[in-house]
Amino acid sequence: MASTSLSLPVSLLCYLAIFRPIAAASAPVAATWSDDTFGPDGPWPAVEVTLSEKQKIAMYPGREFQTFLLTSDYCNQNRSLCYANQAGLYNDAESQVDTTGSTGQIQYQSGPDYMLGVDIKGEKSTSWVDTVSFGGQTIESVSLALLNGSYMAYPNGEWYPLTVGCLGIGAPSTVNQSFSNSFGPLINASLIPGYLWAHNTTASNSFGMHIGSANPRMPGSFYFGGYDQNRIVGDVLTYQDDYTKDITLKDVGIKVIDGSSPWKFESLGGLLASGNSSITSGGLQVSVDGCSPYLSLPKSTCDALAENLPVTYNQGLGLYYWNTDDPKYTQIVNSASVLEFVFAGGSNTQNVSISVPFRHLNLTLTAPLVDNPTQYFPCYTGPSKKYTLGRAFLQDAFVGANWGTKSWWLAQAPGPNIPSPSVVELADGDSTIKASSNDWKESWTGSWTALTPDEVDSSATVSAPSATVSQPATEPSSGLSTGAQAGIGVGVGIVGLGIIGAIAFFFLRRRKAAPSDGTASDTAYAAQTVYNTSEHGYYAPVKNPSSPGMTEPSVASGQPPSAMMYNPAYPQQYSQQYPQPYPQQYPQQYMQQPYGQPYSTELPAVGNTPTELPGSTIYDPHMLDGTQVYNPTSPQPSYTAPHSPHSPSYSTDQPQSHGQPGQI
Repeated sequence: MASTSLSLPVSLLCYLAIFRPIAAASAPVAATWSDDTFGPDGPWPAVEVTLSEKQKIAMYPGREFQTFLLTSDYCNQNRSLCYANQAGLYNDAESQVDTTGSTGQIQYQSGPDYMLGVDIKGEKSTSWVDTVSFGGQTIESVSLALLNGSYMAYPNGEWYPLTVGCLGIGAPSTVNQSFSNSFGPLINASLIPGYLWAHNTTASNSFGMHIGSANPRMPGSFYFGGYDQNRIVGDVLTYQDDYTKDITLKDVGIKVIDGSSPWKFESLGGLLASGNSSITSGGLQVSVDGCSPYLSLPKSTCDALAENLPVTYNQGLGLYYWNTDDPKYTQIVNSASVLEFVFAGGSNTQNVSISVPFRHLNLTLTAPLVDNPTQYFPCYTGPSKKYTLGRAFLQDAFVGANWGTKSWWLAQAPGPNIPSPSVVELADGDSTIKASSNDWKESWTGSWTALTPDEVDSSATVSAPSATVSQPATEPSSGLSTGAQAGIGVGVGIVGLGIIGAIAFFFLRRRKAAPSDGTASDTAYAAQTVYNTSEHGYYAPVKNPSSPGMTEPSVASGQPPSAMMYNPAYPQQYSQQYPQPYPQQYPQQYMQQPYGQPYSTELPAVGNTPTELPGSTIYDPHMLDGTQVYNPTSPQPSYTAPHSPHSPSYSTDQPQSHGQPGQI
């Protein structure tokens, strides 16, 4: 293959049996979901993965091809509280010290725009590889894209910092990602589901996902190599190729499922094309994207919906704020009513609907987007690559794919009353899936309110039903009689009183001998308070650097923030809410730039060669049972860039490889 001066990615299509080990026992691999929720526009559930040896990070699942990560350098851009610390930041310098992470000699840099439904500005990403632990399985040399200076741009001209990365979930007909370079053979990097399939951990290169929700709390479901059948209700839409490719949305409407209507109607359709003659009866082309947060739709559609809701448009963010003082607000967001999305089915006469209850459309904006928590309706009218149904939609939709057959599926997901998982393994050649026989309306019983006529006619506030709390299991009986238990209790009490008396006598004697001013203990406490303060990175929203009068963002000095940087309105939300999942993840020696002193001997400034790649200038992640996919003496097949025009990081200004173009 002819070499080029630019490094370009190409897809590696390796479904030849000679490259795959002999079949062994396989099973779907389930994700571990974080106990916390994240994001300034949700909050949203996220899955947990471990990178390198001990870097636990929460991410939203849903990115085709590589995984996009925020790095520890990201929080050094400005002087404000770093919200990205909540989910965890990837420390690439630490991964090099652990000898698991490196550039892998990959020269290609993808754009920062890994979300379809919003506008991402800033620096290009850095290609990287590292070991990832997912659901108890270890995947070597996973394809990563590191973000150090990317922001989400809103209509008001401000660029707001990102908070959570996005997990790569594979790509059609692609086992691993290969990159061309200017000095030799292709460089391979793993895609997680392809690696699991190639090593016979799973029976197919596939995934199944329902992200769940934070309110009402509904646990997420994610499997590589299979899916939970109980997360699928009703008809299943089947598509081909990318799961982010355009599909036809026929209409959007409002519908009451149970009880009295808080509107003057029971059902209202035609809102997708309302006031917009460019949207024909054929519908609108939209994409589904787990990395994007909103319902990114035409403003005419959002305005048509807003006319029937107690909301106010915020032009700066391109979103709609709920008028929480309006009596209709609580009636609507707690009612058994839905926003209905109607999709074109397998024939011109068949449509399939996916309903999102208004309980899931009462989301919360927090810092850094707003100063105070604000309830909002997630119809987004700001700049985006294409019309997109993001996480606001995926709270109530199942999406899955078998990349081996280039098939993907979209279906209605259930409400909070979800039965125990019924996990189905996807076989290598499967192109269809089966839904459960569960009743969708029943799955919402107890989580929404069927309004009465009196509640609708009055201006009384309607509350959401109380969540059912599972009681802890009863402790097993010891088998002792009541009298024996009482006797033991009396004996323990007497012994306890004796111990308390001895302790009191001991401390009274020490008090006479010890100084009474408390200076030493106070000093120790003060020192502990200072060094336990989070020092890792601070930033604030920045204006578009090209705007008149704007200046470059300041660079943090690495010193602890002053008290004013910690907003008293959020004393616990960011400083102590997530202390346990990621303890000491970024010790002090990794917090400052450059990483000169801690790594001066391990990482020389020139000629550094990752220690995990000895003996060759060719990077081989051993994707397929330790064999190299390409033999330098073999005829070179045709390649194409792994990012199709439907792929999030596809850029029209990227030159094509010298191989013949192909579909992925």
